[in-house]
Amino acid sequence: MKKDYYEILGVQKNASSDDIKKAYRSKAKTCHPDLNPDNKKESEEKFKELSEAYEVLMDPQKRQLYDHHGHEGVSQTFRGGGFSWDDFHHFEDLQDILGNLFGGSIFGDFFGGARSTGQRSRRGGDLHVILSVTLEDIVNRVTKKFKINRYEACSACSGQGGHDLVNCPQCGGRGQVRTQSRSIFGTFASISACPQCGGRGQIVKNVCTSCQGQGRIKKQRTIEIKVPQGVAQGQYIVLRGEGHFGPGGKGSIIVEFEEKPHQYFERRGYDLYIRMETPYSMLINGGVLHIPGLNGSKEKVKVPKGSTAPQIVRARGKGMPRPDSGRGDLYVELDLKPLAKKDKELKDVLEQLKKYEGPSAPLTRGR
Repeated sequence: MKKDYYEILGVQKNASSDDIKKAYRSKAKTCHPDLNPDNKKESEEKFKELSEAYEVLMDPQKRQLYDHHGHEGVSQTFRGGGFSWDDFHHFEDLQDILGNLFGGSIFGDFFGGARSTGQRSRRGGDLHVILSVTLEDIVNRVTKKFKINRYEACSACSGQGGHDLVNCPQCGGRGQVRTQSRSIFGTFASISACPQCGGRGQIVKNVCTSCQGQGRIKKQRTIEIKVPQGVAQGQYIVLRGEGHFGPGGKGSIIVEFEEKPHQYFERRGYDLYIRMETPYSMLINGGVLHIPGLNGSKEKVKVPKGSTAPQIVRARGKGMPRPDSGRGDLYVELDLKPLAKKDKELKDVLEQLKKYEGPSAPLTRGR
């Protein structure tokens, strides 16, 4: 079982970003593999676990998903379904935290060698959308539309930020610069993103006038999705590659579902609850109630003979659809329907009814 992210960093759940960064700074310096040559493999795993916690808690959207849904809530935001260094977006923080102490060696073979930190950090951001749905939407799996404003690649420069690309004179097109530094721990090689080209390896001679060199332009788009079967309040889906554009790749759209209150039904998991006015004659003799269905048709629920009010009748398989297959149950609470007419004829009927009811009597305890 995975450890709690807050516990890994040693911070409270209400910790600020500064508190989280301070905790990461402190722990990263002690568990970095270069400081633990005799236990490097374990240190690498611990350092990765620490960085995973930092990645989630420093991202407001990921942190919110984790607080509400735990590890399962953020797993889909990682590209492979689980954290890897490709999902880490805070390499500049690592350089700031450990660069002077280790000469930037954390950006060498430990993190994938030639892949530049600039490219990693410039992946497009994610968008978080809350989509309101009704029980009818869920049952009928309707198609919903919503608008977003996202950054897309500039069509004028194909996302390059300009025209006439040439190799960066500082890094020679490699996107990285390598330096060496000495410390009390020895000599360390530093591989970091080229400051002139930002790790891209190329620069533009002529800056694009459409995007002012940014390589992307904000546009409004309409997104369509089909409501997943059986989706519930707080659950979400991830639309990968539909988020903001960035040189390091596109982000995702995280669609969280918000269930609207229903006029008649209350949902509990995949079961539905409803209260129905039931005539006294049906309680005595039994009968069939016609429940308003979420798919437009009526659901028939049998009322057993000799029922009372209040009493709950269970109709199996007539609740909400489950994500895999089958449905939950429908629970109908029987409430006595009040008599509308109070004329002499009805009064005579009630007087006759007294003969069959008999006198009232106390009930035994626990009944």
